[in-house]
Amino acid sequence: MEASQLEDLFLDRLQRLCSVPSPLVVGVSGGQDSMALLTLLVNVQARWPAPLFPVHVDHGIRPESAEDALFVDSTVRRLFGLKVAQEHIRVLPKAGESVEMAARRERYALLEKHRHLAGPGALITVAHHRRDQAETVLMRLVNGTGIRGLQGMRERNQKIVRPLLTFSPVELREYLQQHQVPWCEDESNQDTRFLRNRIRWELLPVLADRFNPQIEEALASVAQRAQESYAVIHGETETFLSRNDVRFDQDVLFLPQEFAELKTAIQTDIFETVASSWHLRVNHHHIFEAIGGEANWPDGVRVRRHNRGGWVIWRHPSSVAEDCVWVEQVLPEEGSVDLALKGRLIVTRKHFDGGVESVVCIDKEKWSDLWVRPWQQGDRIEPLGMKGHHKKVGDVFTDYKVPRERRPYWPIIVNRDDMSRVLGIAGIMTAEIARCQMGAVCTQIRYVDKA
Repeated sequence: MEASQLEDLFLDRLQRLCSVPSPLVVGVSGGQDSMALLTLLVNVQARWPAPLFPVHVDHGIRPESAEDALFVDSTVRRLFGLKVAQEHIRVLPKAGESVEMAARRERYALLEKHRHLAGPGALITVAHHRRDQAETVLMRLVNGTGIRGLQGMRERNQKIVRPLLTFSPVELREYLQQHQVPWCEDESNQDTRFLRNRIRWELLPVLADRFNPQIEEALASVAQRAQESYAVIHGETETFLSRNDVRFDQDVLFLPQEFAELKTAIQTDIFETVASSWHLRVNHHHIFEAIGGEANWPDGVRVRRHNRGGWVIWRHPSSVAEDCVWVEQVLPEEGSVDLALKGRLIVTRKHFDGGVESVVCIDKEKWSDLWVRPWQQGDRIEPLGMKGHHKKVGDVFTDYKVPRERRPYWPIIVNRDDMSRVLGIAGIMTAEIARCQMGAVCTQIRYVDKA
């Protein structure tokens, strides 16, 4: 392919991924792919004037990495007149991480730092190409994955763009040769102790020679179709999470009984989305156990199905004891109900005399079979005097300054026949539908908080 044709295709892809010529932080390792990316960006700059900010990250893993840093700095200055930001890091893998994974995490953290420095609207661009995509799909297949993993890498993932993802490494090499742009070889890319390298040098060639010469294109196509299918599944996930007001900034999440009625693919994606939002590495066994109703995930995260059919997921077990995650229970005609470590309810029967705002008073004749359960995201209440107007219980908590860490255990008064209808929020308010008339027999519920 002629260099001008490649540049036209690249520019078209870049314009599809970026609505305007935003500042671009360019990851430049000095290898063939990243040097091709930077060269293309420079050569289309007359038509796409995006400010360029090359960044080189020296991971310090290889003895010759310092030489690579010098090569990138001198070559980019000489050929393009650009200054390269140099970063040096020490790779320290976390539990369960390989050195490669840790290096990737640290590298993207540094690129993100430079993206912020580059100004509003800046993006990160990296040089992954079609073979990288094929390797990623194969790696995930070998390790075991579902449709989420089969997506491989996306051309645009939030602030990261990969404009070379449809190009072959052969095309990129020829382009550099046509422009006489040098690159350096990373010897670690030949080290078959790493899974990706074994796939690159051992598995892919066998598949290409003996099964399908177009295996890279075939695997890239699988990734594209998986992305299209996953978009449908994840749309259902987002609808469910939004409808039930599930927010990941909380340490305890409740999934209502409706979760059990969802298709397995959506249940799986919901749990994977929770794990991703909490930065957890989970496998298909973790997900299978969670769907089954009992799972212990990494970092002490636990998943349990409670006896009313919903699921509870919580983290930070040192501050959130398992026996604090209580489930619904019946309220007696009179007496007290212990709510694990989070307080108790004192229940009395009396003729209504006006009551106290913080004491829930419920019409005994209309609502005789009362239960108490923990708050769930999505709960709503119609406060006294606000006929026809409902509020999210979460918003009520905000109004009454209930700390977020205590909300998942807050007692909600309901009737057994419809446990989704909120009759009262213990210690806070009574619902309009539970209103007592003066002199009528009512159930009075007082909350004694132990927290």
